[in-house]
Amino acid sequence: MASEPVNQLHILLIPYLAPGHTIPMIDMAKLLAQRPNVMVTIVTTPLNAIRYGSTLQQHIESGLPVRFLELPFPATENGLPEGCESLDALPGLHLVTNFTAAVDMLEQRLEQCFDC
Repeated sequence: MASEPVNQLHILLIPYLAPGHTIPMIDMAKLLAQRPNVMVTIVTTPLNAIRYGSTLQQHIESGLPVRFLELPFPATENGLPEGCESLDALPGLHLVTNFTAAVDMLEQRLEQCFDC
C-alpha cells in the first residue's frame, strides 16, 4: 500500500523592518519550523538577511525548514541613503516617511514573487 503524500504548510512571515519586529519574528519562525510538515519563509531585504542571517544559519544547516526571501529595498528610489534597510539605520527621524514609502513598495515586489 502506497503512503499518502504529505501536505506541507508554508508559513510566510513579514516583519516590519526594525530589530524589535525582526528578531522576535525570527524566533517565532524557528519555533514554527520545528513542527512537522511546516516550512517557514521570512521576507526581508538583502542587508537585513546579512544582519540577522547568523541567527538562522546553524538552524538551516541542521535541516530546519526556514529561510529568508530577500527583496531589493528601494532606498534611493524613496530619497533614502543607500543601505538604509532598517528603521534603526535611518540617519534622522525626518526620513521615517520616506522609509515607510519604501516599505510600502515592497508589497508589490512580494506579490510579483508569487504571480503565476
